Amino acid sequence: MKRLTLYIALIWVSFVALQSCYKDKGNYTYTELDKVLIDTSNLGIQATYSLDRYDTLTIAPKLFINNQEITDFESIKSQYSFTWSIYQAVTGGTVYSRDTLSHNFILRAPISKPAGTWNLVLSVKNNQTLVEAYQKFSVEVNEAISDGWAVLYEKEGRTDVGLIIDERSKLGATKTNIFTDLIKSSNGESLEGKPISFLHSATPLNSREVLVASQKDLQAYNHTDFASLFQFHNLFYSVPSIRNIQALSTNNNRKELIINNNEVHVANFTLGNALDRTVYFGPSLLGNNGELASWLPTFIAQSYDAVVYDASNKKFLYSVSNSMRLTELPEQLPTAEWDPNNVGLDLVASDYGFPNTPLANEYLIMKNASETYLLTANFASPVANAIAQKKYNMSTLPQVSNISAMAASSTGAYILYGAENNLYTFRYQINEVENVWTAPAGEKITCVKFLKFYHTAVGAVKLTPLGVNEYIYVATYNESTKEGKVYNLKINITNGVVDKTSQKQYTGFGRITDMGYKWNL
Repeated sequence: MKRLTLYIALIWVSFVALQSCYKDKGNYTYTELDKVLIDTSNLGIQATYSLDRYDTLTIAPKLFINNQEITDFESIKSQYSFTWSIYQAVTGGTVYSRDTLSHNFILRAPISKPAGTWNLVLSVKNNQTLVEAYQKFSVEVNEAISDGWAVLYEKEGRTDVGLIIDERSKLGATKTNIFTDLIKSSNGESLEGKPISFLHSATPLNSREVLVASQKDLQAYNHTDFASLFQFHNLFYSVPSIRNIQALSTNNNRKELIINNNEVHVANFTLGNALDRTVYFGPSLLGNNGELASWLPTFIAQSYDAVVYDASNKKFLYSVSNSMRLTELPEQLPTAEWDPNNVGLDLVASDYGFPNTPLANEYLIMKNASETYLLTANFASPVANAIAQKKYNMSTLPQVSNISAMAASSTGAYILYGAENNLYTFRYQINEVENVWTAPAGEKITCVKFLKFYHTAVGAVKLTPLGVNEYIYVATYNESTKEGKVYNLKINITNGVVDKTSQKQYTGFGRITDMGYKWNL
């Protein structure tokens, strides 16, 4: 025991001796750190904020550096940088990205994150020492996506949705709100592929989901917050192996139709007690058709499942309910001015419109190498041989070779068509055309729509409470700036004359290909 104690003592003496022999010969430079204080006291600043989604949040703390208040932030921007970032406070469920809201010390930014609790952090970083000071806040977000005018657009090859809310699209609105990238904000990313269609599902009003289709994807979203409810693989009884979506529609028969990879699928919500998304797209309809056009009508007879246009053979085909087959239409009445089985034209654009009794006609602009026509059809006719109606020659009208969009009135005998940056009213019954509006130089019209919508649960051609066809929306795109705009104008519902003094403009979108009314009801 004595030997062990002596041994330990010798080791300790040696350690102390070695320590006493070591001399620190290093040459160090010490920098005194700035004292940074983010002051939120007595400024009305809260630890937790509660606001509606897309509301602008303003937080203005004070900044002290070395006990001196900084009021001119530009004077220190080379020394200090500021970052406001937001990220989810809870784990599980959808994983959202950490987003940067601002690089200004005072925050003024809209909060686009969906409903829930979020962490908000202000960082003040010394750019030389890289030392940071932080201030953390909590943000409770409530949903507030109401009725409004929805726009479907493309950005960098992906699809997303914007929403315009003002006194022209929502009764009682007192200010203009423009929301962008609703899909990305609510679900982390936009849809893959270029946009195809935006519409409300044919499901009853207790479901109300919004369907958005791109070339590569189809999803159903909650109408209040745009959270994804059903993905592509949830919407088919037998999921197609190839995703190549050409068209999507709902019609007056409570049916949804999709053309995917040149095959037509039908979801029939008249079966049983289909009160929500318990009905899916069924197997593809059979037929010896060629390449189908990216088109589906809104109104068809109750005895039909589908009507399509065979672009290869230039003729219309239809499917009788439960037949599961596409066939030619019967020979038409002698009063028909064109033959659905031998149209001989390419489809350019279409829309439903006048008359509204209560089902609407379909208006189709079609052309060949040298001629352009407006065809009218009543695909809702209970008699299949009374579908084809009028044929109006548009060949001599201005810029018909450049038509990019059209809209048909439900209240008067006229259509609107966009070509390059000009909007024309064509009063087809009297063969009269008028240039009613022109977009600024550099912008081209990509979409034209009347303020109207249709849903089977609402009935007939339902128009907003703000008036029947009283407003039009014109979407334009500037290829140089990659900016999409929407113009809203008041229009004479009888003759299609546009009141240019009524123009309102909305910005912040990509290339818009479809527009429509998004409702809550």
